[in-house]
Amino acid sequence: MTASMTRARPADPAARTIARRRVRRPAWRRGPLWYLGYLLLLAWTAITVIPFLSMLLLSLHPTSDIYAHPLGLGGRWQLSNYTAAWRGVVGGAPLSTYIVNSLLVALCSLAIGVTCGSLAGYGLARASRGLSAAVSRLMVLALSVPLVVALIPTFELLGRYRLLNSVLGVSLVYAAFMTPTIALIMRSVFAAVPRELLEAAKIDGYGELAALLRVVLPISKGGFISVSLLGLIFVWSEVQFAVVLLTRPQNRTLSVGLLSFQGQFVSDQGAFFAGLVIATFPIVLLFLFFQRYVTSGITLGAIK
Repeated sequence: MTASMTRARPADPAARTIARRRVRRPAWRRGPLWYLGYLLLLAWTAITVIPFLSMLLLSLHPTSDIYAHPLGLGGRWQLSNYTAAWRGVVGGAPLSTYIVNSLLVALCSLAIGVTCGSLAGYGLARASRGLSAAVSRLMVLALSVPLVVALIPTFELLGRYRLLNSVLGVSLVYAAFMTPTIALIMRSVFAAVPRELLEAAKIDGYGELAALLRVVLPISKGGFISVSLLGLIFVWSEVQFAVVLLTRPQNRTLSVGLLSFQGQFVSDQGAFFAGLVIATFPIVLLFLFFQRYVTSGITLGAIK
């Protein structure tokens, strides 16, 4: 009798509602907002991908055909642009020199900026709510200042300490400008770490620095990868400070070295676009490889 009563019992209304929601409606029955959202996503994808594909096509055409076909859909094809880009312009340094300079500047600035920004973010995450909010507002205010405003004072400061045309001088400038952003991101990452872990580390005899190095850092790998990649993109593509602070051809970074193909009277557009492809390709590969770390690192702590 119990079994028959169990079979006759009506299903739970909440369970029926959940099951009904799980059934996907056909595409033709979805509302207009669904189609509008997909159209916007397709348009954004086209805006993002088309310039990159056009740059790739233009790197395979001579300068005369580039002016005739701005999108690179017609004209002759040639691979000599990459040879000319790698060799560099007359009177300038080869592209390999610019790449090495950019790598040195990126490594130095990331080592300083990520270290200082992570320590500042950990301090903000562990500080009181009022102090953390006040310091965070100051950092946001510092990020709102345009970089060009600090260009002349930075030039005067580096000239006084004889740091112009040096890897260290440019690295210090880049590290100073990326530290507030890294600190704000790492603050959210560290705030998502359970406080029970830190309390257990203190019980085991760890101090704040030891707890940061042995407990917090191993579980915050996504945040460190994301801020490192964002800082690398900033350093790799920055032009304003590099043009002013690096005047010698052998000391220029890759972004400044590519400008040498744009002369006042003669420009080698094919070599210029080939150099852009060479400069962009490694960053795109790194971003695609670490994409899931970047997404998880930035969103970690957002619901805290």
